[in-house]
Amino acid sequence: MRTSLAGLLFLCLLFPALGSIVGCGPAPPCETSLVTLDETRLDAETYEQEAAETAKRVAELEEQLATKKGEVDEIKDKPAELEERVHELKKGSGRE
Repeated sequence: MRTSLAGLLFLCLLFPALGSIVGCGPAPPCETSLVTLDETRLDAETYEQEAAETAKRVAELEEQLATKKGEVDEIKDKPAELEERVHELKKGSGRE
């Protein structure tokens, strides 16, 4: 038992030491063509432009939504007036 514990301790100390000596080595050079890099760069620019346009459109839609919510808040407490107005419009169109 004592021998196996000593062997285990020895291995626990030996492997990290070997790992630090050997290491992973230098990274291999990147083998990407210039054409691929240019295409990727153009794609990134296109996506950035689309993201900017989308952000602008989102801002416009949020503004429109806030306007519509305001209009709904103004008329949500007036159902009797609105029903009377609908009734008048129906009379004017000949439906009643």
